[in-house]
Amino acid sequence: MGEVLTRMAGDRSTRDDLIAVLGRAPDLLKPVAFAFDHRLAEWGACARGVYWRNEDGQKLRFEVLARVLEGDAGPFTVNDLGCGYGAFFDFLEPRLGDRLARFAGTDIAPAMIAEARARIADPRAVFVRGLAAGEDADYSFASGTFNMCLEAKPAEWIDYVETSLAHLYGRSRRALAFNMLTGSDKVRQGLYYANPERFIAFCQGIGARVQFATDYPLDEWTIFARR
Repeated sequence: MGEVLTRMAGDRSTRDDLIAVLGRAPDLLKPVAFAFDHRLAEWGACARGVYWRNEDGQKLRFEVLARVLEGDAGPFTVNDLGCGYGAFFDFLEPRLGDRLARFAGTDIAPAMIAEARARIADPRAVFVRGLAAGEDADYSFASGTFNMCLEAKPAEWIDYVETSLAHLYGRSRRALAFNMLTGSDKVRQGLYYANPERFIAFCQGIGARVQFATDYPLDEWTIFARR
């Protein structure tokens, strides 16, 4: 974590502030983890079980994120921050085959991690409870990870999101891909609707080459932050 924060910030006090943001994250995310555990118990391991409307939208979301892998013959490794019950691994494995060397899923919700471990026996996949990726990977993903803020104060949530993204980019040897809500449809309380210009500039500020995608019929956008 220190490496990426050093690149992101120019002075020690700023780096310390950023590290402090991740230190406060467990308290900030506790209500979110509880909500996802409750949702999984209600709906099970399906799109609705992680607050998506349906499987078709979930699949389309994954297809857009996976564009970042196009042209890479592999093998390569993947981080999935906010992995839930392991749906992104389910999507990638049959499409990538031996190109996928390792998949490391991380989630704050204990029931989600337990479900992913119970469902997926593939030795390439590991699922760990945590709020940040614990290892480096060629590609990192965050799909819907920052959408639910519940009662978090806007400034605190933005600090957390940007610090988390900086850390995840620092763990990514080739690229980071993530999506966020736009709020062009009905706005719902407790969700975070992000300004894409802010996050394009943010990713450029930590040294990434940025590609931006909105060419799909979901109320969100996707950023590819490449080395």
